[in-house]
Amino acid sequence: MNDARTLVSSSASLILALTFTACGGESAQTALAPEKPAPTTVTAELLGRGADVYKSNCIACHGPLGKGDGPSAATLDPKPRDHSSRAYMDQLSDQQIADTIVQGGALRGYPNMPSNPHIRGNDLAALVAHVRTLSRGPDEVRLVDLKQQ
Repeated sequence: MNDARTLVSSSASLILALTFTACGGESAQTALAPEKPAPTTVTAELLGRGADVYKSNCIACHGPLGKGDGPSAATLDPKPRDHSSRAYMDQLSDQQIADTIVQGGALRGYPNMPSNPHIRGNDLAALVAHVRTLSRGPDEVRLVDLKQQ
């Protein structure tokens, strides 16, 4: 009986080892994990698209230069974030900016900013790039690094 158990146990171990090797040696978790996208290179076209998305979704509160002085800002408390403040904006990663855009300002203590789940993919990367230019200038924004788009 011990010989039969040993044979079954050894056979099962061999089958598992062969399956693991045949599948490239990756665990199921590693094989299913999505890859982080490569950073998006910022081009003039991307910045133009970001400016368009900003005009359509952000300018009413943040104003054309991102100073938080748009026409709707007068009625808001707290006032919209000043995107032209490099000291503040440099504390945020591109992903934090993207998360705030998509999920809303409550993430950063600004409950009046709505969520924008419709902004995603290339439009989201473009908007993050544009927002970065408001505090850095277009020549200093070369990549947008998001963990997902």
